[in-house]
Amino acid sequence: MRVGVFGGEFDPPHLAHVAVVRAARSQLALDRVLVVPAGSPPHRDASTTPAETRLRMAELAFADEPRVEVTPIEIDRGGTSHTLETLQQLEPMGELFLILGADQLASFATWREPGRIRELATLVVAPRPGTPIDDSQAVVLEMAPIDLSSTGVRSAIGEGGGDDLLPAAVLALIRAEGLYSGAPC
Repeated sequence: MRVGVFGGEFDPPHLAHVAVVRAARSQLALDRVLVVPAGSPPHRDASTTPAETRLRMAELAFADEPRVEVTPIEIDRGGTSHTLETLQQLEPMGELFLILGADQLASFATWREPGRIRELATLVVAPRPGTPIDDSQAVVLEMAPIDLSSTGVRSAIGEGGGDDLLPAAVLALIRAEGLYSGAPC
C-alpha cells in the first residue's frame, strides 16, 4: 500500500493544504493519505488553538476527500511531535511518502534524525513561492506554488476576511467558535 503522510499544525487547515493532498494523491497514485495534526511541534511554539479543535478543523477540511483520513496519532501520543516517531509508528502500513512544503524541506536537516526519516519515507515536496527546491532530495509535486499560509489565514480572519481561503465547513467552525478574532497571529 502507498501511503502519504501530511503533517502540520493545521491552525487552520486551508485550501492550499487540500490542494497539496489532492496533488500528492493523484500524482503519486497513493492508496491512502493520512493527515496528521501535530500535538506539540518541536520547531515552533505550540499553537494557542487546542489540539482537539485543530483536529476537528482538519477532519472538516478533508471530509469529502477520497482516500484521505485525519489521524490523531501525534495528539494521542502526547509530548513533542516528532515526524520520526510518527513514521516509525506508521511503517507497517506500507510504502510511506512524507508530504512537505518547500519551506519545511529547507529546514529538514534540523529535524530529529533526518537520515532515518529518509529511510522510512520518500520525501514529497509542494512548491512555495520564493523557496527553491533541490529536486535531488525529494519528489517535487507538479503544481503551481501557492502563496498561502496558516499565519496569513489567521490574520485575514482576525480582520474579518478569509472566506475564500478555507473550506466552507472549516470557516463555519471558526466563526461559530470565534477562533482567531482579534487574537495575535
